[in-house]
Order: sequence, then C-alpha cells, then structure tokens
Amino acid sequence: MPSTPLLAPQEYFRRHDRPTLARAAGIVLVEALATGVVLWLFMQRVIGQVDVSPGERARVQSIVTGAVVGVFFAIFVGWLLLTAILHVFVWFADGDRGFGTTAAVVGEAEIVGLAVLPLTTVALLNFAGQTPSDPQAAAEFFQRAASFNSPLLVLVSLVGTCWKAVVQGLGLAESQGMDAGKALVLTFVVGLIGFLINLA
Repeated sequence: MPSTPLLAPQEYFRRHDRPTLARAAGIVLVEALATGVVLWLFMQRVIGQVDVSPGERARVQSIVTGAVVGVFFAIFVGWLLLTAILHVFVWFADGDRGFGTTAAVVGEAEIVGLAVLPLTTVALLNFAGQTPSDPQAAAEFFQRAASFNSPLLVLVSLVGTCWKAVVQGLGLAESQGMDAGKALVLTFVVGLIGFLINLA
C-alpha cells in the first residue's frame, strides 16, 4: 500500500486507517512552515537587490516578518475554508462521513503543495533575482509582474492545482462513498476557480 496519496490516491484512501485528521494537520503545519521559509527567502533576496537605506531596510524587514506570520495562519484558514466549501457538496451528495473526514482528505492532499514547493521556490528566487536596484523601478517591476506572473510559477501552480484536485477527488470518493466522477468534477471546478482567483 502507498504511504502517501501522491501517486495512488485511491489505494491510499481505501485503507481503513486513512484519512486521519492528525496526519492532515501535520501536513498542513509542515506546508505552512515551509511556505513561510520560502516567502522569507524570496523577500530577503528582493530586499538585498534594492538599494535602500539601513533604516528603510529595517522597516521593510519588520513588514516581511508580519507577512510571513500572516501567510502561516492564512494556510490554516484556507484549509478550513476549502474543507467547508467541499463538505457542503459532500453533504448534498449524502457523503458517508462527517466534516472531519473531509478536512482530513483536504489536509492530506496538501502533500501535493509540499511536493511542488521546491519548483515554486526556484521560480520565486529566479523572479526575485530580476528585481531592479532602484526602489521606484523595483516597485514598478512588481506592479507589472503581478499582472502576468512568472510563466514558471503559473505552470507549477496549475500542475499543483490539478494534481491536488485528483488527490482530493479520489480521496473524497473513497472516504465519503461518493461517485468518483462527481467528486473529481467538484474538486477540479473548485481548484480551478481558486487558481483563476490567484491569477487575478
């Protein structure tokens, strides 16, 4: 039997001891910590590229620390929000088990985010390396960049979204007794809506 849902989610979630809320919470915790580290490294690289005074650099460092902490908590809130959205549809489909099972499936599916995080890190650090040294030019660079994003980041995000939707859909089908086709349609639609919102 597979030890993670990455490659064979149906077999993984078919086991009697899967999914588990404790394992899901652990995966989300590791993802939140790792994402915070990646964001910190990205911002340090950006700050290192821009030519600013020591006082301004210290002020920006303080803002970055707050943003990293905010992202950490936002990942947990996102987990619960996505669980709630998916569970409404599971409930309408007469799912066999409760909210905790849906939360466990969604949380364990976040292992996909950990799997693609190294590629995301490379893309972000590459993007940060293009930051101009002039503060005004750097601000304009990020305003322009936010409108189209890095092609590598978009690709990694799309692959991660689709992969995660497969794991979530098959996990919900197995653990909640749903039709696999309907569960996959649900997770792909919700995932792609989230992907498009992130692009906006």
